[in-house]
Amino acid sequence: MNRRQLNKWMAATAAWVGSGAALAQSDKPLSIVVGYSAGGSADLTARVVANELGKRLGRPVVVENVTGASGMLAVQKTLNAPADGSIIYMGGTDTIVIPMVNPRFKHDWAKDFTPLGRMTTVPMLLAVPADAPYNTFAELVAALRKQGPNHFSYATPGVGTMQHLYGELINRYAKVQMLHVPYRGGAQIANDLVGRQLQGAVLVLSTALPHLKEGRIKALSVSGNERVAQLPNVKRIGEEDGFKGQALPLWQGLFVKAGTPAAVATAYEAALMQTLAAPEVVAKLQEGGITAAPMSGSQAKAFVTLQAATYREIVTASKITLD
Repeated sequence: MNRRQLNKWMAATAAWVGSGAALAQSDKPLSIVVGYSAGGSADLTARVVANELGKRLGRPVVVENVTGASGMLAVQKTLNAPADGSIIYMGGTDTIVIPMVNPRFKHDWAKDFTPLGRMTTVPMLLAVPADAPYNTFAELVAALRKQGPNHFSYATPGVGTMQHLYGELINRYAKVQMLHVPYRGGAQIANDLVGRQLQGAVLVLSTALPHLKEGRIKALSVSGNERVAQLPNVKRIGEEDGFKGQALPLWQGLFVKAGTPAAVATAYEAALMQTLAAPEVVAKLQEGGITAAPMSGSQAKAFVTLQAATYREIVTASKITLD
């Protein structure tokens, strides 16, 4: 976001603070509801942002971890609350994908939420053990085509996760058939990959980095729109043959329930953009392998709409279901 846009949001914030109705609530804490437990990358993002956001809004902002149902309990908590801005929902790729693969969840992000903005992106990596015979993504694909279907397996934290979708994106566009091995969460995957109990895995950057630095695993591809600064020689997937224009980053954003007063949403959006422009916030996120990637509410809505179409294509083509 450029300086001119940022000034616009700052002016909007000032206007909102001057509102008597808003000031009446200014001493009450806001909650950022996160669908995952403390200690993970989502929780880290929420806490770094919440601290600075509270300073910008002049009121406490607390992080509330509402775990369960692949993050969907946090969605339900937000949608069951009043549309008054007291609860901010931190959503991401799972917010969009889970209703596509699990019919029990009926929410529609485009109708049920108002985006305040995108905060961050986290690239995913297709990784293999250090002694694997492939040093590039192209070498792996060539080997897979010779071996035939299901000779190479890759692990992810579970069916319907973005890691799973990334593996299926590779299958679809490389015209290969890797075998998916779903785990119950991602904690054990990196250890099993280092221990050569796995042929491959899709890992988030923050999980993979320590093992990459120690030379225990190798990264063959990056899922995002840009190469990773720490891995400058590893191509992003959109640079590979047959994948032009493809990208599948993990992302996180803030939302409020649809129907929240426009003045409140605009003020939160302004404060969020200021927060993500703060050098200390960018640095703290970067330390955790997370990239600050701010988009305004309208920009985020356009971005998510395009990403959702890609998710739908992969889910449909691969027949991914999760009951």
